Amino acid sequence: MPAESFVDAWATALDLTDTDLTPDDRLSLANAIRNGTNRLRVVDAMKARRPMPPLLNERSGIQAIRREPDHFAILENFIRFAPGDDAAFLRYAFSRICGRDPTSSERLGLEFDLRRGVVTRAAVVKKIVALARRDGLTAFWDTLLLENDSEAREGSDPSNARLSSAGLLVNMEGQATAIFVREVENVGWMIAPDLLHQPLQINDGNWQVEPGWLLTGPKRSFAEGAWLLDLDLIQAENAKLDVEIVANSGLDVLQSITLSGPFSGTLCVTIRREHRFVELRIRIHERRPEDSWLRPRNISMRHAP
Repeated sequence: MPAESFVDAWATALDLTDTDLTPDDRLSLANAIRNGTNRLRVVDAMKARRPMPPLLNERSGIQAIRREPDHFAILENFIRFAPGDDAAFLRYAFSRICGRDPTSSERLGLEFDLRRGVVTRAAVVKKIVALARRDGLTAFWDTLLLENDSEAREGSDPSNARLSSAGLLVNMEGQATAIFVREVENVGWMIAPDLLHQPLQINDGNWQVEPGWLLTGPKRSFAEGAWLLDLDLIQAENAKLDVEIVANSGLDVLQSITLSGPFSGTLCVTIRREHRFVELRIRIHERRPEDSWLRPRNISMRHAP
């Protein structure tokens, strides 16, 4: 890729304006590439030019998805990279989603199909996500298109982040309900399989816990609207834990609360169109050895009517 095109493509990907990276700066970086400077060092120099992000509570809806693209792939973050240069687009997408370069066969096949117009860049990103999952990575794609748009209606694709997670069901009132953790009588705890969690060590009928993240996940996209987070937890009187609902890999904090002692109640969470890859996070505070236990009777989230 020519030096000037390389610099311009990365400036576009990093959302650098002419104020952030002047034409003289771009020329200097292009000359550095011609003189043998490693291109990765040039990319690092351009990343350092990015302005400091505004406070989270000052972000507009469209700014909420401005985050480093990764294997939780929002299609719009990838398809606009390096317009007219499919080879650069493929290298970038494979690097971000799979953590590697495409093989010769993968690059030639996808680039040929793109050049002929038989596939779109969005379809290619979905294929790359599928390859990442084949490689053993946790990867999903999503789009900002509305739920009833054609790009979103792909129920047979397991890499679509809008598919119901294994813990999602419809309750007796017809509400979509995501079951994160639930105590089942004479069985133990049911924990959604797409959650990362501390080892389930049971002592005297309680979950023995350590300070730090107790569970996180599922990083799936939920229907927009109001959701009700139901919590029913038993812990020692002086024990504390944090409960967060975040989106876009933690960039947007939708709900955050610290609980001290036993708690049973409901929190309201508003999920907007730009909130993708929603995740529940529960963190255990430092506590005395005799208080290092938790009995979560119900942790679930219902879609409000």
